[in-house]
Amino acid sequence: MNHLINSLTRLSTKALLPVEPQSGQLIKGKVVQSLQDNKIVVNMGKKSVEALVNQPLIKGSSYLFQVEQVKPDLILRAVSLSEARSEPLNLASLLEQIGIKANKDNLTLIKAIADLKVPLHKKDLARAFRLIQSPNEHRFTREILLHMLSRKMPISPSVYSALSAKYTDEYSQVLSNVVQQLGGKSLSTSDEKVKSMVQSLRAEQNPNFESAMLIKLKSESANGSRSTFELWKTAGLIDTKHTYTSFKQNWFRQNPSMDKLPFTKEQAASSLQQLLQNQLPLSPSENQTIKQWGHTSEKLLSLWTQQPPNHEFSMLSRQTRRQWTENFRKVVDQKIMERLTPNLKDSTKVFIDKAVTLLNDPGGERNPFTRAEFRSFLSDIQKLIRVQLPVEQQKLLVQLLQSLSQYIPLSDKERIWLQMKTMMNGIGFNDEHVLARTSQETDASLRAEHSLKSLLLKGLSEGSEVKTETAYRLINLINGTQLASLSDHSQTLQLALQFPGDFIGARKDVHMNMEGRKNDDGQIDSDYCHVMFYLHLSQLEETIIDLNIVERRVSVVVYNENPELEKLFQPYRKKLEVGLENAGYELNSIKARVTTEVSITSDSNTQETAEEGVDIRI
Repeated sequence: MNHLINSLTRLSTKALLPVEPQSGQLIKGKVVQSLQDNKIVVNMGKKSVEALVNQPLIKGSSYLFQVEQVKPDLILRAVSLSEARSEPLNLASLLEQIGIKANKDNLTLIKAIADLKVPLHKKDLARAFRLIQSPNEHRFTREILLHMLSRKMPISPSVYSALSAKYTDEYSQVLSNVVQQLGGKSLSTSDEKVKSMVQSLRAEQNPNFESAMLIKLKSESANGSRSTFELWKTAGLIDTKHTYTSFKQNWFRQNPSMDKLPFTKEQAASSLQQLLQNQLPLSPSENQTIKQWGHTSEKLLSLWTQQPPNHEFSMLSRQTRRQWTENFRKVVDQKIMERLTPNLKDSTKVFIDKAVTLLNDPGGERNPFTRAEFRSFLSDIQKLIRVQLPVEQQKLLVQLLQSLSQYIPLSDKERIWLQMKTMMNGIGFNDEHVLARTSQETDASLRAEHSLKSLLLKGLSEGSEVKTETAYRLINLINGTQLASLSDHSQTLQLALQFPGDFIGARKDVHMNMEGRKNDDGQIDSDYCHVMFYLHLSQLEETIIDLNIVERRVSVVVYNENPELEKLFQPYRKKLEVGLENAGYELNSIKARVTTEVSITSDSNTQETAEEGVDIRI
């Protein structure tokens, strides 16, 4: 669960920004102190500032200010009078200034905007009202605009369309439309990739895996990429001694037409599954710590090997021993060792237990292990480090394994995890982040083309069997999910995600809200968090699952209209206890709440509270 929560909170999204006044902006503030020389102290949201004003204002009253100057002194002009003195009349005047009629609905909206207490230009205010008066307006328009303004997003039709799609569209339906439009046709290479990705997102098996891999290899060969080849080598499907050229030559000798892979789908599935299981749940910085420890270990063994056979650990130089011990201490203190242990041999685990004694006496003359034991330990660690994949290859691994999942035994937990990773990696949530990170690399555009969103954009410009309207609907839904996914505050994070429901047999999308305090890495602390699933299941229909985690103790509440609800999930209680225990958690309680009216509001941007819950198999 830690790994899933951490990986989900690494999305590249915009966070709430601090209030920083800029010339021309409109912002609501409260006068908290009157000073001399027309100066006041005004509270604007999260901060109080000193400003010059050109009219007398009442202490304790709130005003709508326009920023006339920022430097050298902040100068504010009150656009509306205080709340105590006819604020609606002045808000009506403000509406007139931007050319908007002062009717009841518009006055209600502008008051809600003023209550956000965020800086705002008049031109943005005018754009917001133009959007709400557009032909595409629907019942969520007001909430969408307030969300855009509160998060300081650009007030533009493209951003509005993206967020609007999140409120009105479902991945399950739009992806189904894409499959229908691509079915039974001769497709381009790009459309074949789109079809394969959509099948993976809908948890469908790909019967043309081999042909898809052959097309991918041909495409990579044309652009000089070796990603798939290197992944197969790491998985042991190709001899590590092979270069790309020698591999192709050997493949040609075995199969001159090269129309079949040099291994079976079952072999590929088994090897890739083992490689996935060997991936350590570590952040990039933690991976670097492990590599540094491995490098220090190699250096120590090299120096030790140069000594006579009876030369013990304590006879090595104090500096060499201290350097290795301090790197080992980092691995232990950062709790990385706990995640390494399941992947280590028993003899290496014994070695680690012996080595821990050095941490209490780094400068001592202990000999906790022999040279042979150290060599065996290093060999095991090096083997583990060698199979760790960079981020882009991890994404490719998940994609391939999802396509081959029918050939390997997977538990429900593993299948759901694989499906969620496929969604996070392949749909295109992080395209902009990847492009920014690789903008200086020659193959940046090729890297970005691995996502569904980038392929749809390519199809819009170069032609595709996917209808233009459908492509835009799906692109807007992806962008809307990305824009609304993360609320980042100083001490807490809130994450809202949406997935196709096909992989658990749900009729509609799965919505997941997660919130909790931040840990030291700036991610949601998996020891203290709140997770909610909103489901529309084929049998139980509308169901909500509420997981509250405190000190790794999990309380579960399931909401549904079925009066027999508790009897249905009680047989799964023991499995849930065991599953949580294996993940390092403890089941505190599990309850059913039968309700005749469940308001399933899956949007995390509305601030309303509602009773919500989950399907016990999750």
